[in-house]
Amino acid sequence: MSRINGEALLEVAIFGAIIIMLLGVLINYGLRYNYQQKAMQQAFRKSLNKAVVEPGVSISNVMISDEHIPNPSDTFGIGSATPFTGSAGGVVRDYQMVETASDESALPRITLNINGEEFNYTTAGFRDEQNVPEESLDRYKEIYGSGNVWETGEGECRDEEESNDPNTGVLIITCNKPTKNIRIIDSCTGEIIDYGTAVKQCRMIVDSAACEKECERGNKSVTDSENEQDCETICGQTMNVPWYCAGYTETDTVNHAYNFPFLEQLFVSSALKTMGLQPDYEQSAVTDNSLRKVETASGITTTDNVDWNTTTTRKIITKPYGSTSGDTVTKEVSPGEVSQKKTEESRTTNW
Repeated sequence: MSRINGEALLEVAIFGAIIIMLLGVLINYGLRYNYQQKAMQQAFRKSLNKAVVEPGVSISNVMISDEHIPNPSDTFGIGSATPFTGSAGGVVRDYQMVETASDESALPRITLNINGEEFNYTTAGFRDEQNVPEESLDRYKEIYGSGNVWETGEGECRDEEESNDPNTGVLIITCNKPTKNIRIIDSCTGEIIDYGTAVKQCRMIVDSAACEKECERGNKSVTDSENEQDCETICGQTMNVPWYCAGYTETDTVNHAYNFPFLEQLFVSSALKTMGLQPDYEQSAVTDNSLRKVETASGITTTDNVDWNTTTTRKIITKPYGSTSGDTVTKEVSPGEVSQKKTEESRTTNW
């Protein structure tokens, strides 16, 4: 009989431990799913709110929260601080979708919300070009987007012809090659730049064949042949090389590959060539655990105290707005911390 009871107790101990472990896994999964959903929904709500408060401005929202995921096998449930990320693209009211930013406050930007603290950065900036030939405007619009290039005034005339009015003798000056002053919303002049976009843009600027190749890709999506662009003519026009593409060298003539030293310098501090919030971070965890034991004639009392906290430090790499150098700014941020304080008391009575 005692053997049967012993086997039953052993089975309860084994299967009970398995059930508790499975319950812990389910709780762990549920917490992770809940925190992830919360981050995504908060990011979208932020975007909706921005569309009301700042209409016409394209703002991308990134929500990051460090949450405590307890360890079921730990006496106090101490586990780890796990980051959860949710992001939502800019939400713009439909009647303002075609509007173009006219001042710096309306430029596209990204908002990083890390544990309740916001960090705002522009993802594009204005760049002015002077004396652009009229025939080159189509190439600028092909590379930067037609909605991101507009004329701000007349430029200098590249070829003037003088003649006299046969009736009055008044001198008449005719401009055969007029130019325009233009303003560009350039995604490579904001505080945060995407490396892949910048390289692609520079290749299209310095290499007409690369420009033509990208232009032809756009023609493939056009169903009406009348709306197809003459890519060879558009990309054959001259244009100014911006500062971030300057000093380039061609490394592969077949694949139109280039080295752009300014871009390489901008991204040298990031191993993955990214700006903005870096994917790697540092966590510092401190655990203070104490046990107090008191023995009296009536029994033994023990008190466990645990004080646990984790601080996560992240880096944000940006380029100063308006800067035309290869220098960047690295900012370390560690807003908020995940912590847990708990006291547990037990008493054993003398028999």
